[in-house]
Amino acid sequence: MDTNILFEPIQIGNVELKNRIAMSPMNMGYTGPLGYAGEQTNAWYAARARGGFGLIITECMVANPFPWRGSESLNPLLCDAQDKYRHLSQLAEVVHSYRGAKIFAQVSPGWGRQGHPMPGHEAIAAGAPSAVAMEMDMRHLTRGWALQFKRVSKEAGLDPDDVPFSMSLLDQLQKMDDEEYARFVPVLRELLEKNDSEFTHVVFGDAPRELTIHEIEQMEDFMVEQVCAMYRLGFDGVELHTPHGYLLHQFLSPRSNLREDRYGGSTENRCRVVTNILERVRRIVGPDKALGVRISGEEYISDGLHHGEACRVAELLTAAGANFIDVSQGSYEAFGKGFAPDGEGEFTQWAPGFKKASGGLPVITPDFMTPELAAQAVTEGQTDIVSLGRQSIADPYWPAKVKAGRTCDIVKCARCQQCYMNLFESRWIRCAVNPTAGFEKYYPELWQDGGLMDLRAQTFMDKRKDLPQI
Repeated sequence: MDTNILFEPIQIGNVELKNRIAMSPMNMGYTGPLGYAGEQTNAWYAARARGGFGLIITECMVANPFPWRGSESLNPLLCDAQDKYRHLSQLAEVVHSYRGAKIFAQVSPGWGRQGHPMPGHEAIAAGAPSAVAMEMDMRHLTRGWALQFKRVSKEAGLDPDDVPFSMSLLDQLQKMDDEEYARFVPVLRELLEKNDSEFTHVVFGDAPRELTIHEIEQMEDFMVEQVCAMYRLGFDGVELHTPHGYLLHQFLSPRSNLREDRYGGSTENRCRVVTNILERVRRIVGPDKALGVRISGEEYISDGLHHGEACRVAELLTAAGANFIDVSQGSYEAFGKGFAPDGEGEFTQWAPGFKKASGGLPVITPDFMTPELAAQAVTEGQTDIVSLGRQSIADPYWPAKVKAGRTCDIVKCARCQQCYMNLFESRWIRCAVNPTAGFEKYYPELWQDGGLMDLRAQTFMDKRKDLPQI
Protein backbone atom coordinates (compact mmCIF):
# COMPACT_ATOMS: atom_id res chain seq x y z
CA MET A 1 0.00 0.00 0.00
CA ASP A 2 1.16 3.56 -0.78
CA THR A 3 2.40 5.14 2.46
CA ASN A 4 2.85 8.70 1.16
CA ILE A 5 -0.22 9.86 3.08
CA LEU A 6 1.78 9.41 6.31
CA PHE A 7 4.08 12.23 5.16
CA GLU A 8 1.41 14.82 4.46
CA PRO A 9 1.44 17.80 6.85
CA ILE A 10 -1.40 18.41 9.29
CA GLN A 11 -2.41 21.35 11.47
CA ILE A 12 -3.15 21.19 15.22
CA GLY A 13 -4.09 24.62 16.48
CA ASN A 14 -1.27 26.95 15.44
CA VAL A 15 1.20 24.08 14.96
CA GLU A 16 1.86 22.45 11.60
CA LEU A 17 3.26 18.94 11.81
CA LYS A 18 5.47 17.91 8.90
CA ASN A 19 3.98 14.42 8.82
CA ARG A 20 1.30 12.21 10.39
CA ILE A 21 3.69 10.14 12.53
CA ALA A 22 4.04 10.80 16.27
CA MET A 23 6.00 9.16 19.04
CA SER A 24 3.65 8.11 21.82
CA PRO A 25 4.23 9.37 25.37
CA MET A 26 6.09 6.72 27.36
CA ASN A 27 7.68 6.82 30.80
CA MET A 28 11.05 5.24 30.09
CA GLY A 29 12.60 5.85 33.51
CA TYR A 30 15.51 7.69 31.81
CA THR A 31 15.01 10.88 33.81
CA GLY A 32 17.95 12.29 35.74
CA PRO A 33 18.08 12.43 39.54
CA LEU A 34 15.19 14.22 41.28
CA GLY A 35 13.08 14.40 38.13
CA TYR A 36 15.34 16.55 35.97
CA ALA A 37 15.64 16.09 32.22
CA GLY A 38 19.23 14.84 31.84
CA GLU A 39 21.64 13.84 29.09
CA GLN A 40 19.96 10.49 28.48
CA THR A 41 16.54 12.18 28.37
CA ASN A 42 17.76 14.50 25.63
CA ALA A 43 19.57 11.75 23.72
CA TRP A 44 16.50 9.47 23.84
CA TYR A 45 14.22 12.09 22.31
CA ALA A 46 16.88 13.37 19.91
CA ALA A 47 17.32 9.93 18.34
CA ARG A 48 13.57 9.75 17.60
CA ALA A 49 13.50 13.31 16.27
CA ARG A 50 16.38 12.47 13.96
CA GLY A 51 14.49 9.33 12.94
CA GLY A 52 11.79 11.47 11.33
CA PHE A 53 8.92 11.62 13.81
CA GLY A 54 6.93 14.76 13.03
CA LEU A 55 5.64 14.98 16.59
CA ILE A 56 7.34 13.90 19.80
CA ILE A 57 5.01 13.65 22.82
CA THR A 58 6.97 13.57 26.05
CA GLU A 59 6.55 11.10 28.82
CA CYS A 60 4.12 12.14 31.53
CA MET A 61 5.60 15.18 33.29
CA VAL A 62 4.29 15.34 36.84
CA ALA A 63 3.06 18.79 37.88
CA ASN A 64 2.41 18.17 41.55
CA PRO A 65 4.72 19.29 44.39
CA PHE A 66 2.95 17.29 47.09
CA PRO A 67 4.07 13.93 48.57
CA TRP A 68 0.85 12.21 47.48
CA ARG A 69 1.67 12.44 43.77
CA GLY A 70 3.38 8.96 43.51
CA SER A 71 5.06 6.91 42.15
CA GLU A 72 8.72 7.78 42.59
CA SER A 73 9.90 4.27 41.69
CA LEU A 74 9.08 5.02 38.04
CA ASN A 75 11.44 8.03 38.12
CA PRO A 76 9.04 10.45 36.42
CA LEU A 77 10.05 13.64 34.68
CA LEU A 78 8.92 16.54 36.89
CA CYS A 79 7.66 20.03 36.15
CA ASP A 80 7.01 20.91 39.77
CA ALA A 81 9.44 23.80 40.34
CA GLN A 82 11.34 26.45 38.40
CA ASP A 83 14.65 24.68 38.90
CA LYS A 84 13.42 22.12 36.35
CA TYR A 85 12.65 24.78 33.71
CA ARG A 86 16.09 25.23 32.12
CA HIS A 87 16.41 21.48 31.68
CA LEU A 88 12.96 21.24 30.08
CA SER A 89 13.57 24.21 27.78
CA GLN A 90 16.79 22.56 26.61
CA LEU A 91 14.84 19.38 25.84
CA ALA A 92 12.44 21.36 23.64
CA GLU A 93 15.37 23.07 21.93
CA VAL A 94 17.10 19.75 21.25
CA VAL A 95 14.02 18.32 19.51
CA HIS A 96 13.54 21.52 17.50
CA SER A 97 17.06 21.16 16.11
CA TYR A 98 15.88 18.33 13.87
CA ARG A 99 14.27 19.61 10.64
CA GLY A 100 10.77 20.61 11.61
CA ALA A 101 10.23 18.19 14.50
CA LYS A 102 7.66 19.40 17.03
CA ILE A 103 7.35 18.48 20.69
CA PHE A 104 4.29 18.42 22.95
CA ALA A 105 4.60 18.19 26.72
CA GLN A 106 2.30 15.68 28.39
CA VAL A 107 1.44 17.05 31.84
CA SER A 108 -0.14 15.15 34.74
CA PRO A 109 -0.90 15.71 38.43
CA GLY A 110 0.29 12.18 39.14
CA TRP A 111 -0.65 8.59 39.79
CA GLY A 112 -3.38 8.83 42.42
CA ARG A 113 -4.45 5.37 43.61
CA GLN A 114 -2.12 3.75 41.05
CA GLY A 115 0.85 5.24 42.89
CA HIS A 116 2.47 5.38 46.28
CA PRO A 117 3.65 8.23 48.53
CA MET A 118 7.11 9.70 48.13
CA PRO A 119 9.87 8.00 50.15
CA GLY A 120 9.95 9.46 53.63
CA HIS A 121 6.22 10.21 53.54
CA GLU A 122 4.83 6.69 53.91
CA ALA A 123 2.32 7.90 56.51
CA ILE A 124 0.58 9.97 53.81
CA ALA A 125 -1.59 7.74 51.64
CA ALA A 126 -1.82 8.46 47.92
CA GLY A 127 -4.53 11.02 47.13
CA ALA A 128 -7.45 10.06 44.87
CA PRO A 129 -11.03 11.16 44.18
CA SER A 130 -12.32 8.42 46.50
CA ALA A 131 -10.89 5.84 48.89
CA VAL A 132 -11.12 3.00 46.36
CA ALA A 133 -8.10 0.70 46.19
CA MET A 134 -6.72 -0.38 42.83
CA GLU A 135 -6.69 -4.13 42.06
CA MET A 136 -5.39 -5.56 38.79
CA ASP A 137 -7.58 -8.07 37.00
CA MET A 138 -4.97 -10.60 35.90
CA ARG A 139 -7.32 -12.02 33.26
CA HIS A 140 -6.20 -9.07 31.10
CA LEU A 141 -2.53 -10.12 31.05
CA THR A 142 -1.10 -10.85 27.61
CA ARG A 143 1.26 -13.59 26.53
CA GLY A 144 4.14 -11.17 26.57
CA TRP A 145 3.60 -10.66 30.29
CA ALA A 146 3.66 -14.41 30.91
CA LEU A 147 7.02 -14.54 29.13
CA GLN A 148 8.36 -11.74 31.34
CA PHE A 149 7.23 -13.41 34.56
CA LYS A 150 8.98 -16.55 33.37
CA ARG A 151 12.18 -14.57 32.67
CA VAL A 152 12.16 -12.78 36.03
CA SER A 153 11.44 -16.02 37.90
CA LYS A 154 14.27 -17.83 36.11
CA GLU A 155 16.68 -15.01 37.01
CA ALA A 156 15.54 -15.36 40.64
CA GLY A 157 16.25 -19.12 40.55
CA LEU A 158 12.60 -20.18 40.74
CA ASP A 159 10.98 -23.07 38.91
CA PRO A 160 9.22 -21.50 35.87
CA ASP A 161 6.26 -23.85 36.36
CA ASP A 162 5.80 -22.66 39.94
CA VAL A 163 5.58 -18.90 39.27
CA PRO A 164 2.38 -16.88 39.74
CA PHE A 165 1.79 -16.31 36.02
CA SER A 166 3.05 -19.21 33.96
CA MET A 167 1.79 -19.55 30.40
CA SER A 168 -0.51 -22.42 31.40
CA LEU A 169 -1.99 -20.38 34.27
CA LEU A 170 -2.51 -17.42 31.94
CA ASP A 171 -4.59 -19.64 29.65
CA GLN A 172 -6.69 -20.73 32.62
CA LEU A 173 -7.12 -17.15 33.88
CA GLN A 174 -8.43 -15.90 30.56
CA LYS A 175 -11.21 -18.53 30.64
CA MET A 176 -12.43 -17.62 34.17
CA ASP A 177 -15.75 -15.87 34.65
CA ASP A 178 -16.19 -13.29 37.43
CA GLU A 179 -17.24 -15.84 40.05
CA GLU A 180 -14.36 -18.19 39.30
CA TYR A 181 -11.88 -15.33 39.32
CA ALA A 182 -13.17 -14.03 42.66
CA ARG A 183 -12.42 -17.44 44.19
CA PHE A 184 -8.93 -17.35 42.66
CA VAL A 185 -7.97 -13.89 44.01
CA PRO A 186 -6.98 -15.13 47.54
CA VAL A 187 -4.88 -17.86 45.89
CA LEU A 188 -3.28 -15.21 43.68
CA ARG A 189 -2.39 -13.04 46.65
CA GLU A 190 -0.82 -16.01 48.43
CA LEU A 191 1.17 -16.93 45.31
CA LEU A 192 2.49 -13.38 44.98
CA GLU A 193 3.43 -13.03 48.64
CA LYS A 194 5.26 -16.35 48.48
CA ASN A 195 7.13 -15.82 45.20
CA ASP A 196 7.28 -12.06 44.60
CA SER A 197 6.22 -10.04 47.62
CA GLU A 198 7.51 -6.80 46.08
CA PHE A 199 5.10 -7.21 43.17
CA THR A 200 2.11 -7.80 45.48
CA HIS A 201 1.49 -4.08 46.00
CA VAL A 202 1.59 -3.57 42.22
CA VAL A 203 -1.32 -5.96 41.75
CA PHE A 204 -3.15 -5.05 44.96
CA GLY A 205 -2.78 -1.31 45.42
CA ASP A 206 -2.72 0.51 48.74
CA ALA A 207 -6.00 2.16 49.76
CA PRO A 208 -5.82 5.86 48.83
CA ARG A 209 -7.30 8.70 50.83
CA GLU A 210 -10.02 10.95 49.44
CA LEU A 211 -8.73 14.34 48.37
CA THR A 212 -10.36 17.37 49.95
CA ILE A 213 -11.96 20.13 47.90
CA HIS A 214 -9.09 22.40 48.91
CA GLU A 215 -6.50 19.89 47.68
CA ILE A 216 -8.32 19.48 44.36
CA GLU A 217 -8.39 23.26 43.88
CA GLN A 218 -4.67 23.42 44.71
CA MET A 219 -4.06 20.71 42.11
CA GLU A 220 -6.00 22.65 39.49
CA ASP A 221 -4.07 25.85 40.26
CA PHE A 222 -0.72 24.09 39.99
CA MET A 223 -1.64 22.29 36.77
CA VAL A 224 -2.73 25.55 35.13
CA GLU A 225 0.51 27.24 36.18
CA GLN A 226 2.73 24.44 34.87
CA VAL A 227 0.82 23.91 31.61
CA CYS A 228 1.20 27.60 30.79
CA ALA A 229 4.89 27.40 31.69
CA MET A 230 5.43 24.66 29.09
CA TYR A 231 4.55 27.07 26.27
CA ARG A 232 6.98 29.66 27.62
CA LEU A 233 9.69 26.99 27.78
CA GLY A 234 9.37 26.34 24.06
CA PHE A 235 7.08 23.32 23.83
CA ASP A 236 4.82 23.51 20.79
CA GLY A 237 1.78 22.11 22.56
CA VAL A 238 0.54 20.46 25.73
CA GLU A 239 -1.40 17.25 26.24
CA LEU A 240 -3.26 16.73 29.52
CA HIS A 241 -2.69 13.22 30.81
CA THR A 242 -6.22 11.98 31.47
CA PRO A 243 -6.12 8.28 30.41
CA HIS A 244 -5.55 4.71 31.63
CA GLY A 245 -6.25 4.98 35.31
CA TYR A 246 -4.00 7.81 36.45
CA LEU A 247 -5.27 10.59 38.70
CA LEU A 248 -7.27 12.66 36.21
CA HIS A 249 -8.76 9.47 34.75
CA GLN A 250 -9.78 8.46 38.28
CA PHE A 251 -11.98 11.55 38.44
CA LEU A 252 -13.56 10.65 35.07
CA SER A 253 -14.29 7.01 35.93
CA PRO A 254 -17.41 5.98 37.88
CA ARG A 255 -15.38 3.06 39.27
CA SER A 256 -12.85 5.22 41.09
CA ASN A 257 -14.90 8.40 41.65
CA LEU A 258 -17.67 7.89 44.22
CA ARG A 259 -17.80 11.52 45.34
CA GLU A 260 -21.12 13.25 45.99
CA ASP A 261 -19.89 16.84 45.74
CA ARG A 262 -19.32 19.01 42.65
CA TYR A 263 -16.48 16.72 41.52
CA GLY A 264 -18.55 13.52 41.49
CA GLY A 265 -21.80 12.01 40.32
CA SER A 266 -22.72 13.11 36.80
CA THR A 267 -20.36 12.88 33.85
CA GLU A 268 -20.12 16.68 33.86
CA ASN A 269 -19.12 16.73 37.53
CA ARG A 270 -16.56 13.96 37.12
CA CYS A 271 -15.03 15.95 34.24
CA ARG A 272 -14.90 19.16 36.24
CA VAL A 273 -11.23 18.98 37.22
CA VAL A 274 -10.14 18.60 33.60
CA THR A 275 -12.60 21.14 32.16
CA ASN A 276 -11.57 23.67 34.80
CA ILE A 277 -7.90 23.25 33.83
CA LEU A 278 -8.63 23.52 30.10
CA GLU A 279 -10.83 26.59 30.42
CA ARG A 280 -8.37 28.43 32.65
CA VAL A 281 -5.39 27.64 30.42
CA ARG A 282 -7.31 28.80 27.35
CA ARG A 283 -8.10 32.11 29.00
CA ILE A 284 -4.36 32.66 29.53
CA VAL A 285 -2.81 31.33 26.28
CA GLY A 286 -5.59 32.14 23.85
CA PRO A 287 -7.57 30.01 21.39
CA ASP A 288 -4.83 28.86 19.00
CA LYS A 289 -2.21 27.04 21.07
CA ALA A 290 -2.14 23.26 20.65
CA LEU A 291 -3.81 22.03 23.83
CA GLY A 292 -5.29 18.55 23.92
CA VAL A 293 -6.16 15.56 26.05
CA ARG A 294 -5.39 11.87 26.07
CA ILE A 295 -8.43 9.75 26.91
CA SER A 296 -9.04 6.02 27.32
CA GLY A 297 -11.61 4.86 24.81
CA GLU A 298 -12.54 1.98 27.09
CA GLU A 299 -11.44 1.14 30.63
CA TYR A 300 -12.08 -2.60 30.18
CA ILE A 301 -13.47 -2.90 33.72
CA SER A 302 -17.16 -3.66 34.23
CA ASP A 303 -17.99 -0.59 36.34
CA GLY A 304 -15.40 1.67 34.73
CA LEU A 305 -15.46 4.27 31.97
CA HIS A 306 -16.98 2.75 28.83
CA HIS A 307 -16.72 4.08 25.31
CA GLY A 308 -20.13 5.73 25.14
CA GLU A 309 -19.44 7.86 28.19
CA ALA A 310 -15.83 8.41 27.10
CA CYS A 311 -17.19 10.04 23.94
CA ARG A 312 -19.36 12.31 26.10
CA VAL A 313 -16.19 13.17 28.05
CA ALA A 314 -14.47 14.04 24.75
CA GLU A 315 -17.39 16.32 23.87
CA LEU A 316 -17.14 18.14 27.21
CA LEU A 317 -13.37 18.54 27.01
CA THR A 318 -13.67 19.90 23.47
CA ALA A 319 -16.16 22.49 24.65
CA ALA A 320 -13.72 23.44 27.42
CA GLY A 321 -10.93 24.17 24.94
CA ALA A 322 -9.20 20.98 23.78
CA ASN A 323 -8.24 21.09 20.10
CA PHE A 324 -6.87 17.56 19.65
CA ILE A 325 -7.47 14.13 21.19
CA ASP A 326 -4.94 11.36 21.77
CA VAL A 327 -6.43 7.87 22.13
CA SER A 328 -5.60 5.36 24.84
CA GLN A 329 -7.34 2.51 26.63
CA GLY A 330 -7.38 0.47 29.82
CA SER A 331 -5.88 1.22 33.24
CA TYR A 332 -3.56 -0.57 35.66
CA GLU A 333 -6.52 -2.77 36.57
CA ALA A 334 -6.68 -3.97 32.95
CA PHE A 335 -2.97 -3.56 32.47
CA GLY A 336 -1.97 -6.10 29.83
CA LYS A 337 -4.81 -5.85 27.35
CA GLY A 338 -5.41 -2.19 28.09
CA PHE A 339 -1.91 -0.75 27.92
CA ALA A 340 -0.08 -3.12 25.66
CA PRO A 341 -2.00 -5.59 23.46
CA ASP A 342 -0.13 -8.45 21.82
CA GLY A 343 -0.98 -7.31 18.29
CA GLU A 344 -1.39 -3.88 16.70
CA GLY A 345 -4.12 -1.48 15.68
CA GLU A 346 -6.47 -2.26 18.58
CA PHE A 347 -6.70 1.36 19.77
CA THR A 348 -8.04 2.45 16.38
CA GLN A 349 -11.54 1.24 17.26
CA TRP A 350 -12.01 4.21 19.63
CA ALA A 351 -10.74 6.96 17.32
CA PRO A 352 -13.87 7.43 15.14
CA GLY A 353 -16.07 7.86 18.22
CA PHE A 354 -13.77 10.56 19.58
CA LYS A 355 -13.57 12.21 16.17
CA LYS A 356 -17.36 12.47 15.97
CA ALA A 357 -17.85 13.51 19.60
CA SER A 358 -15.27 16.29 19.29
CA GLY A 359 -16.79 17.71 16.15
CA GLY A 360 -13.88 16.66 13.95
CA LEU A 361 -10.78 17.52 16.00
CA PRO A 362 -7.48 15.92 14.91
CA VAL A 363 -7.15 12.50 16.53
CA ILE A 364 -3.87 10.75 17.38
CA THR A 365 -4.02 6.95 17.62
CA PRO A 366 -1.22 4.65 18.89
CA ASP A 367 -0.37 0.95 18.63
CA PHE A 368 1.06 0.69 15.12
CA MET A 369 4.01 -1.34 13.86
CA THR A 370 3.53 -1.88 10.12
CA PRO A 371 3.53 1.11 7.73
CA GLU A 372 0.77 -0.37 5.59
CA LEU A 373 -1.69 -0.63 8.48
CA ALA A 374 -0.77 2.88 9.64
CA ALA A 375 -1.31 4.31 6.14
CA GLN A 376 -4.60 2.44 5.81
CA ALA A 377 -5.89 3.93 9.07
CA VAL A 378 -5.17 7.46 7.87
CA THR A 379 -6.40 6.84 4.31
CA GLU A 380 -9.71 5.44 5.52
CA GLY A 381 -10.23 8.31 7.95
CA GLN A 382 -9.98 6.11 11.04
CA THR A 383 -7.42 8.52 12.50
CA ASP A 384 -5.52 11.64 11.49
CA ILE A 385 -2.15 10.88 13.05
CA VAL A 386 -0.61 7.52 13.92
CA SER A 387 1.67 7.18 16.92
CA LEU A 388 4.25 4.57 17.78
CA GLY A 389 5.02 3.55 21.34
CA ARG A 390 6.85 0.27 21.81
CA GLN A 391 7.66 0.30 18.10
CA SER A 392 9.57 3.58 18.50
CA ILE A 393 11.67 1.93 21.21
CA ALA A 394 12.46 -0.93 18.85
CA ASP A 395 13.30 1.33 15.90
CA PRO A 396 13.75 5.09 16.32
CA TYR A 397 14.16 5.47 12.54
CA TRP A 398 10.81 3.95 11.53
CA PRO A 399 9.56 7.13 9.80
CA ALA A 400 12.81 7.70 7.88
CA LYS A 401 12.90 4.08 6.73
CA VAL A 402 9.28 4.20 5.57
CA LYS A 403 9.87 7.44 3.65
CA ALA A 404 12.97 5.98 1.98
CA GLY A 405 11.09 2.82 0.97
CA ARG A 406 13.23 0.69 3.27
CA THR A 407 10.39 -0.98 5.15
CA CYS A 408 12.23 -4.31 5.04
CA ASP A 409 14.90 -2.73 7.27
CA ILE A 410 12.47 -1.83 10.06
CA VAL A 411 13.27 -3.50 13.37
CA LYS A 412 9.88 -4.74 14.48
CA CYS A 413 8.70 -4.67 18.10
CA ALA A 414 8.54 -8.24 19.48
CA ARG A 415 5.60 -7.41 21.81
CA CYS A 416 7.56 -9.24 24.52
CA GLN A 417 6.71 -6.63 27.21
CA GLN A 418 10.30 -6.46 28.50
CA CYS A 419 10.07 -2.66 28.37
CA TYR A 420 7.04 -2.67 30.69
CA MET A 421 8.44 -5.26 33.08
CA ASN A 422 11.69 -3.32 33.44
CA LEU A 423 9.74 -0.45 35.01
CA PHE A 424 8.52 -2.71 37.80
CA GLU A 425 12.03 -4.10 38.26
CA SER A 426 13.40 -0.60 38.98
CA ARG A 427 15.56 -0.75 35.87
CA TRP A 428 15.97 1.65 33.02
CA ILE A 429 14.00 0.23 30.15
CA ARG A 430 15.82 -2.09 27.79
CA CYS A 431 14.56 -3.51 24.51
CA ALA A 432 14.88 -7.12 23.41
CA VAL A 433 15.37 -6.12 19.76
CA ASN A 434 17.18 -2.76 20.11
CA PRO A 435 20.35 -3.01 22.24
CA THR A 436 20.92 0.76 22.03
CA ALA A 437 17.66 1.65 23.84
CA GLY A 438 18.57 3.33 27.11
CA PHE A 439 22.17 3.86 25.98
CA GLU A 440 21.57 6.63 23.44
CA LYS A 441 23.75 9.16 25.28
CA TYR A 442 26.75 6.88 24.72
CA TYR A 443 26.12 6.64 20.97
CA PRO A 444 26.07 10.19 19.55
CA GLU A 445 25.94 8.74 16.05
CA LEU A 446 22.33 7.79 16.82
CA TRP A 447 21.26 11.41 17.20
CA GLN A 448 23.87 13.54 15.44
CA ASP A 449 23.18 14.64 11.88
CA GLY A 450 23.37 17.73 9.73
CA GLY A 451 20.60 19.49 11.62
CA LEU A 452 20.58 22.85 13.32
CA MET A 453 22.86 21.65 16.12
CA ASP A 454 25.63 20.96 13.59
CA LEU A 455 24.80 24.23 11.84
CA ARG A 456 25.24 26.14 15.11
CA ALA A 457 28.58 24.49 15.73
CA GLN A 458 29.76 25.24 12.17
CA THR A 459 28.64 28.87 12.42
CA PHE A 460 30.57 29.21 15.66
CA MET A 461 33.68 27.71 14.09
CA ASP A 462 33.35 29.98 11.03
CA LYS A 463 33.14 33.05 13.26
CA ARG A 464 36.21 31.96 15.15
CA LYS A 465 38.20 32.20 11.92
CA ASP A 466 37.64 35.93 11.87
CA LEU A 467 38.99 36.46 15.37
CA PRO A 468 42.48 37.86 15.80
CA GLN A 469 45.05 35.32 16.92
CA ILE A 470 46.29 35.91 20.46
